[in-house]
Amino acid sequence: MLADEIKNYNLGQLQELAGQLRERLVAVVRENGGHLASNLGVVELTLALHYVFDFSRDKLVFDVGHQSYAHKLLTGRDLSHVRRKGGESGFPDPAESPYDAFIAGHSGTSVGAGIGLCCARDAYGDDYKVVSFIGDASLGNGVALEAVFSADHKPNNFLVVLNDNGMSIDKNNSALYRALSKATAKKGYRDFNKKMRRTFKETSAFGKKLRKMKYVLKGWLNKNDFFERCGFKYVGPVDGHDLHELVSVLENIKNIDEPVLLHVITVKGKGFGAAEEDPARFHGVGQNFVGSNNSFAVALGRVLCARAAEDASLVAVTAAMTDGVGLSEFASLYPHRFFDVGICEEYAVTMAAGMAKGGLSPVVCLYSTFLQRAYDEIVQDVCIQNLPVIFCIDRAGFVGADGKTHQGLLDLSALRAVPNLKIFAPKDCSELADVFDYARSLRCPVAIRYPNGYAANLGSRMHISENMLWEVLTEGEGVVVLASGARAVARALDARRVSGRTDVKVVNCRSVKPLDEKMLDRYAGHKIVTFEEGYTAGGFGSAVAEYYAARGEAVQLLMLGAPDRFVAHAGAQEQAEEARLTSRELAAKINAFAAQGRA
Repeated sequence: MLADEIKNYNLGQLQELAGQLRERLVAVVRENGGHLASNLGVVELTLALHYVFDFSRDKLVFDVGHQSYAHKLLTGRDLSHVRRKGGESGFPDPAESPYDAFIAGHSGTSVGAGIGLCCARDAYGDDYKVVSFIGDASLGNGVALEAVFSADHKPNNFLVVLNDNGMSIDKNNSALYRALSKATAKKGYRDFNKKMRRTFKETSAFGKKLRKMKYVLKGWLNKNDFFERCGFKYVGPVDGHDLHELVSVLENIKNIDEPVLLHVITVKGKGFGAAEEDPARFHGVGQNFVGSNNSFAVALGRVLCARAAEDASLVAVTAAMTDGVGLSEFASLYPHRFFDVGICEEYAVTMAAGMAKGGLSPVVCLYSTFLQRAYDEIVQDVCIQNLPVIFCIDRAGFVGADGKTHQGLLDLSALRAVPNLKIFAPKDCSELADVFDYARSLRCPVAIRYPNGYAANLGSRMHISENMLWEVLTEGEGVVVLASGARAVARALDARRVSGRTDVKVVNCRSVKPLDEKMLDRYAGHKIVTFEEGYTAGGFGSAVAEYYAARGEAVQLLMLGAPDRFVAHAGAQEQAEEARLTSRELAAKINAFAAQGRA
């Protein structure tokens, strides 16, 4: 594989390979969709790391693993079917390759995981190197900072490579990165590189080179004691697109028996004009570089802009996902009422709690999978104080190509147990506005969950209220299908048609907590199917079962939801098919359930 072959390449050949890798990255992302700009920016850096280290033995731990495409290409994966069913994951995964040392779908984990690997290595007397590759603003994440600041001693033979491209998903506004950028002042950058290159030319024996290296670094580090005080030797900044410089620096720090942080400056989207000009747009793209159509995100953005025009207390908070959650227009219209905290979901929630305590009306907009990171803050800071914070949970349910690290299948199970928190799942974008207004009227913590992708308007519109939490969409005296969430409701309606049963009652269970107890009491004598795009353990179906059990009701109940396993990357519809949650599967199960108990 290329990772082995490049050990014999000269720098000219490495540079030629960098161009070939970029061409391949553009081609595979054009064909499959995926993360483009972030991968283009780390081609030379990835090549240099593989040239100097041996990751068949050494450990390369990625942060925000969407930077790993070049690494995958170098380690025998051609990415022809990346993010497709049966193809390569868009993120590092040890189950896919031994070259992937640690799974990395979320951010902030590489430093802590790297330290842990070093502890295990040292405990067993091994001697492999550990490299943590952090970038796209992950250093500002709470987990990463905990790992950096938790102790002033770090393991030896541990390298943290900081890929500094000035971006997270969107533009990076972190105070930490502004401070780091001062370290890249042109004079200091020139002086450092001049000293480094002179060191390499004037010393021959490795021992002399190493001593000289330490001498050079000592003077430089006086200006960069931020990382020094955290237990790292700071090296940099280094041009992340200069292979000669990268290889030289890496070769000289590889065998320093100290923990080192290498600060590398890169350009996100490097080598592809459109991605360089608009790296946020080309961070993650669909086939042919087309952005995805996320109906609920667009609808939420419109609702927030409209309500903000009427209410000066309404503010919006997100964590490096401005465009993804539909807040771009809001950010433009109301810049002083919009807060992008970077990849710091915990902080986003606690800040929103403070806002609510001070009298504002915060709306926290996050993906379901990233909301998990802030569970403690939701409980401790928002819900114990019963503060009116609204959580708009995007990508709830199957998310498709981003795979098992990004699925939105856990939010219902995680949140339903939290006191004071109410949970809603609108069936379409029109109902989202209605549910949002109702949520604001409650003046308590509220979570509103909805999927990504295109969502059709399902028509019926019965306003939600305390006395009308659920909505009957089709009448019938046979099986009652209690469907919660946009996709579940749409499939339930289609399943009724497919089944040929006009006696199936479909109910839009848009309120998960509280349940519509009046309707549940009314349907106790019927056969009931609960249907949701989430794990049934602790989810909506469990809530219905618990309600009847608490009352001693013996009901015929069939709970349908995601299977008890992590769901790999594929199309969202393919994931539903694997989980047997399509309209046709539901229709077959309704017919079988209806037939049970007949003579």
